[in-house]
Amino acid sequence: MQVRPARIDRHGDPRQAAALARALDVVMAGEEHTRRYTHGFHSYPARMHPMTARRVFALLDLPRGALVVDPFCGSGTVLVEAVLAGVRAVGVDANPLAIAIARAKTWAVPAARRKELQSAARRIAALVVEEGKAARRAGYEPPADRKPPPGMTAAERAEALGGWFDPHVRRELETLAMFIDREKDAELRPFLQSLLSSVIIKVSRRESDTSGQMVSRHLARGMAARLFGQRADELVEGLAAIEKDAPAAAKVAWAEAWLGDARSLPRKPLPDGLPDGSVQAIVSSPPYAGTYDYLEHHSLRLLLLGLPSSDLDAKEIGARRSFGATPKDVALGLKKWSKDLKQSLSQMARVLEPGGRAVLLLGDSLAGRGPAAQAVHADMWLAELAPEVGLEIVAAASMAREMLGGAERRAFEARSKREHLVLLRKKA
Repeated sequence: MQVRPARIDRHGDPRQAAALARALDVVMAGEEHTRRYTHGFHSYPARMHPMTARRVFALLDLPRGALVVDPFCGSGTVLVEAVLAGVRAVGVDANPLAIAIARAKTWAVPAARRKELQSAARRIAALVVEEGKAARRAGYEPPADRKPPPGMTAAERAEALGGWFDPHVRRELETLAMFIDREKDAELRPFLQSLLSSVIIKVSRRESDTSGQMVSRHLARGMAARLFGQRADELVEGLAAIEKDAPAAAKVAWAEAWLGDARSLPRKPLPDGLPDGSVQAIVSSPPYAGTYDYLEHHSLRLLLLGLPSSDLDAKEIGARRSFGATPKDVALGLKKWSKDLKQSLSQMARVLEPGGRAVLLLGDSLAGRGPAAQAVHADMWLAELAPEVGLEIVAAASMAREMLGGAERRAFEARSKREHLVLLRKKA
């Protein structure tokens, strides 16, 4: 079936709006761009399309070495494309798993060091396969499960994980985690954890990151360990490709990913903070209202890896769980999301230099559940909030998005559901 280019409405400065429309329309770009470099290393819901990020950087046309910030960096798509564009980049996210993935995807080390990661992963995979063979012998005692996170008992952890994996797969994952914990090279451990994270959903009974439906998968013994080793090969190859294609200046600076809160970016001096007026551009996709719940999406990974989730629970903005099923609950959820979005925009305005630009990808959404659910037109909220913090909208492009189900069709009857790419400028 032939794919037709989507209709995109444009607003504001014609030249800038045209460039935004081109960046937003990736229907014809092909799936290969989502797997090039390290983009395909780890699945992550709602990440920005790499071609969108690449075309945004072309629009911004920043000088080499300019500083770009993504306050909602997720798994690091913008950071990877920033390196390839030859600019410095800082990503911030409240999700510890996202930061681990982003750091793995932008790991700037010599080729020999990447090979050491590859060798460590292969060694651990081989140990796990041998452990699996030993498990079928009489008298075998399996290794102990990982300790539960603070506030959870071992029994609660076992219950939370138990139904999502075949028993032999669960043992393999726990054993992989055990050998990663024992890795003597401390610098490699978080990257090995990211490798393990990348295979967890694939070998689980969970349908996908965003779907909590349970499905049946028939996996051979040793499959999790083999996938773990293959992911190491893919990551190392992707990092080598970035190093080869990035401009020389970017090969030194590369990118950084910080665990933090977009509503309160650190003010201390660079390189570990973002003082007022220190940033030339922002490229990011703020959370949509009531669409995703990253704490739920990544619950299995966080439990198996032993990563803390309490901060993410408190700091995740616009999470689906924060919108209820009554009009009052939805109103409270929208009030909180609007407040958090405004605080985030205020921080963007603070760190941008006068005249600095921000390109934001936002989507309309259905907030709440049942009859109380309502349409949220993200561009309208942005148009109201941005001027209050000193940001002016220069241009925008909006593309209609497919609606899935009757509730969305009813909510968006007056105006279609859209995704928006908006260029803003800090007032001088």
